[in-house]
Amino acid sequence: MAPSTPPPRQDTARDTRERMARDMRRLGQQGEKIIGGGFDADPSDNVADDAIEIWGKRIGRGLGFLFALYLIWHLFSTYMR
Repeated sequence: MAPSTPPPRQDTARDTRERMARDMRRLGQQGEKIIGGGFDADPSDNVADDAIEIWGKRIGRGLGFLFALYLIWHLFSTYMR
């Protein structure tokens, strides 16, 4: 007679929440810090005393905003006509 296998384990809502919280912590620790510095960004790190850095951020953000507007306009005029 073949041994019976136990039924598959059913995750409870608490197990699922714990697993999601653990995964989010791991992503915050191991993920790349591209935008905003991650989940636990310290706002005091964004203080810059260098005028070049301040103007560089302003120019970069402005150009990024203009590019986003252009991209929206281009996609709208190309695919919505």
